[in-house]
Amino acid sequence: MDIVTTKLGLEMLLRWGHFLGGITWIGLLYYFNLVQTEYFKEASGDAKSDAIQKLVPRALWWFRWGAMFTLVTGLGIFAVKGGGMSVDIYVGALLGVFMFTNVWLIIWPNQQIVIASATQVASGGTALPEAADALAKAGLASRTNFLFSVPMLFFMGASAHYPHPFHIVAFILAVAIILALEYNGAYPMIKNHSLVQKLPAAGKIGPCASIKGVIHCGLGLTVVLFLILDLL
Repeated sequence: MDIVTTKLGLEMLLRWGHFLGGITWIGLLYYFNLVQTEYFKEASGDAKSDAIQKLVPRALWWFRWGAMFTLVTGLGIFAVKGGGMSVDIYVGALLGVFMFTNVWLIIWPNQQIVIASATQVASGGTALPEAADALAKAGLASRTNFLFSVPMLFFMGASAHYPHPFHIVAFILAVAIILALEYNGAYPMIKNHSLVQKLPAAGKIGPCASIKGVIHCGLGLTVVLFLILDLL
């Protein structure tokens, strides 16, 4: 077996793993946003408490490790291919990396506080005072990930089926928009940093508070980023 065949085989295995990890990760992201959050709005206190203690931790385990597996296999693909890909894959990868950091640095740590609070209440104690704020931080980051997932999936597919040549101005403009949205989503976690305090306040969920709103915003972001890459 020559080196080219070996390289193609390794890339295919990595892509397969990337798909498996991505389906697990994004599938649970959509479950949290489209199903669980809406259910919790209507569930009785006991049912919600039981779900937070028993269901949510299991879902979050697959969620965060699905994200990890997706990132590792994605980096492996980059290593095997060695660069030279269309700008679409770099935009999609940037969105994916921010989504990964949101999972591990915002959503998971804050959900741990929410779970601990529910467990403490179920045991006859009082709710943790920081639980409500933690839930809001996790919710904003989760909605940001939903927003990012729509263009991320588009550009991952476009990299193979509708590729754009790398254009530095288009890439910088796309990155600036993504950074601004990530700043808004991460703001509650970083607002006390000395550098961030010099920047405009953010952290608003806005139209992404509703399912319809976040879907529309995700589609709109996809169109905007696509036009930037397509027209410049």
